[in-house]
Amino acid sequence: MKIRTVLAAFSLSVFVLVTSCNDSDKYIVTKDENGKLIAQKIPENGVVEKAEEKVPTITEFISTDKGFSKFTEALKVSEVYDALNEEGPYTIFAPINSAFESSSRASLEKLLKPEHKEQLVDVLKYHIIPSRITKEDIITAINEGRGSVPLKTLGGNLLTASLKGGSVFLIDEMGNGGRLITTDVEASNGYINTIDNVMIPKK
Repeated sequence: MKIRTVLAAFSLSVFVLVTSCNDSDKYIVTKDENGKLIAQKIPENGVVEKAEEKVPTITEFISTDKGFSKFTEALKVSEVYDALNEEGPYTIFAPINSAFESSSRASLEKLLKPEHKEQLVDVLKYHIIPSRITKEDIITAINEGRGSVPLKTLGGNLLTASLKGGSVFLIDEMGNGGRLITTDVEASNGYINTIDNVMIPKK
């Protein structure tokens, strides 16, 4: 998964191309945030102001990563998608596509049915912590908690974090576990982590 390369898509790309309309005017060709080519005149002092890099929100970030296409599809049919565009901060444990494909308890086809909308929202909120926490924060809390620590999710349910072989695992209220893969990817309103299983809260 190329999650750490997605951020580059939100910065303004600069071409190493200088063109001259006449002997006195020189321009540098750049791209705006929509990918459109624009010509920026180089000032007499030769200094071209660098455009400010835009840090994406959580939803902007995961929407551009094909590895989260199933999770994004689920988010977009619920109000949770809009919530993750707000200021937050949030820490999200985003299931990769294969997590949905291998889960008989939370198949995407089932969750997307209108009659299961409430369950879908509960499942999505179960992957979100309403604060900004890093992997190191979790490990420290696990060590201080003698091997595990409860994490309160956006929906009010608890996930249990523990360590095994140097990896952080989350255990849901049904006793099923998922391993954190990529961690601490920073968005403008929180952190994104990937997890290899879908967490299911108790009803």
